Amino acid sequence: MKFKTPLITLGAGLVVAFVIYALNVTLIRDPADVDDAAPAAAVTATPTEEPSPTPTQVTETPTPAPTTDPPGNGSGPAAPDGTITYAGWVDGDGATLAIVVNNGEALAYICDGATAEAWLAGTMANGLVELTSNSGSLTGTYGNGQVTGDVTAGTTTWHFTIPVAEPPSGAYRSAEELRNQLDASWVVLPDGTQVGVDRTGGTRRPAQPFDLTTGSTTVNGTRVAVEPVEPS
Repeated sequence: MKFKTPLITLGAGLVVAFVIYALNVTLIRDPADVDDAAPAAAVTATPTEEPSPTPTQVTETPTPAPTTDPPGNGSGPAAPDGTITYAGWVDGDGATLAIVVNNGEALAYICDGATAEAWLAGTMANGLVELTSNSGSLTGTYGNGQVTGDVTAGTTTWHFTIPVAEPPSGAYRSAEELRNQLDASWVVLPDGTQVGVDRTGGTRRPAQPFDLTTGSTTVNGTRVAVEPVEPS
C-alpha cells in the first residue's frame, strides 16, 4: 500500500502539469492563426436581375393608297399647274380645237378652217371644263393627259377628245394693234398643221398659214405679227 501512494501522487501531478501546459499553449496562440484556422464563410451577393423591359410593339398604320376620283363628278383632278395646252381634231375631223389652261383659267379656240369658229373662256378645275362666249360653248372633263367633251361654234356641235400638246401647238391670233390689216385666228396641231379663219373686213374665209419661226405673216407686203393666246 505504501508503494502505490507515491505513484498515484506522481500520476496526479503529471495530469495537472499537462492541463496547465495545454492552457498556456491556448492562451499564447496568435489570434491570426485562429482566423486562418477557421476562415469565415465568404458571402457573395448575387445581384438581383431587373426584369427586361417588355418591348413596346409599334403597329404601323398603313398609308392608304391615293385614290383618283373619276373626272367629271366635280371632285376630280385639281386645276393643272402652270400653262398646259391641249390640241387636236374633233371627232370626224370636222374642225380643230385648242385649249390653253393656266392655273385653272382656260381659253379655247375652235374652227373648221372655213367659216365656223369661236373663242371660248372659262375655268378648268376639279376634273371639269366649262367655257362659254357669245358664239359658242364647251363642256367636258379632263384627266390622264386629255380633255373630252362637246364644243359648239355657231350652230354646229362636235364631240372631241384631244391630248396634251407641246409647243408650238396651241391657239394663235394676229396682233391686236394690226387687226385692221389682218384679223385672223389659228389652231396649230402637234404635227405643225395650221387651221384658221380670217375675218378681216367682216367676211369669214380660210386663213393663210403664218411663219411659226418668226411668228408673223405678210399681208400686202406688210409684216403682221401673230401671237400665241393664253388666259390672262
